[in-house]
Amino acid sequence: MNNKKGTAIKEIRKTRGVSQQTLGTLIGSQSTVSRIENNKTEPTDHTVLLLCNTLNISFEEYFNTVFGKKK
Repeated sequence: MNNKKGTAIKEIRKTRGVSQQTLGTLIGSQSTVSRIENNKTEPTDHTVLLLCNTLNISFEEYFNTVFGKKK
């Protein structure tokens, strides 16, 4: 599993000043957020959409953070 996915979500969440509990409430479950951030599960496409919408980031920003910008 790519460890950057969970790390990226955690960093963006903290930068936005959103708690894990608050984010979990907004996307469905705090335990889901915890498992993603601790790289115990991969976020589904739908969860990535919810996370991006909730954290007010674009898919492009998310993917650039996780995979790096294309050169």
